[in-house]
Amino acid sequence: MVPGKEQVSDKSLMKELKKGNRLAFSQLYEQHWDALFQASFRVLKEADRAQDAVQEVFFDFWRRKETLELENVSGYLYKAVRFQSLKQLRKAPLLDIHQEHFSNVLGVNSTQQQLDLNQLEKTLNESLDELPPKYKEIFELSRFQNLSNKEIADQLELSQRTVDWYLHSVLKHLKSRLSAAGLLLLFIA
Repeated sequence: MVPGKEQVSDKSLMKELKKGNRLAFSQLYEQHWDALFQASFRVLKEADRAQDAVQEVFFDFWRRKETLELENVSGYLYKAVRFQSLKQLRKAPLLDIHQEHFSNVLGVNSTQQQLDLNQLEKTLNESLDELPPKYKEIFELSRFQNLSNKEIADQLELSQRTVDWYLHSVLKHLKSRLSAAGLLLLFIA
């Protein structure tokens, strides 16, 4: 927060932001940047990349300011930074610290475990291929592109309830095809 400026509620700032008020955006940025940077840094373990993740979220936030309907701006920003950080983590070469962390979390340290993961991926792809195209598309937008159900609904011009139903149906299908461990790995990775 800028010294000498009092903290304004996120709700008030969002009203002004929707009007294109750059000062409101700047204040929202100042109020949330530090906490978001810390959240990203906990995931990425690298200051430059954490800063990039936060900047990307705020850039997207500004770009979509007129269409966002948020009850909890702080929660939305935190979730967006978390997803952006995880997205960067998946794209970038793994640092030794991340490789060790993933090896511990996923337990991928033997040839047999790698083969099991490959089989799981094959089974997942086969299961998704059994689905009608719309189901598969919605699942991929949700799980692989990290879009919220509302964002998917807006993008595909569907109701959010319809998107919820599609995802419920897909997860029910996958649950019948994958083991419990496979489902857990799907949601971790």
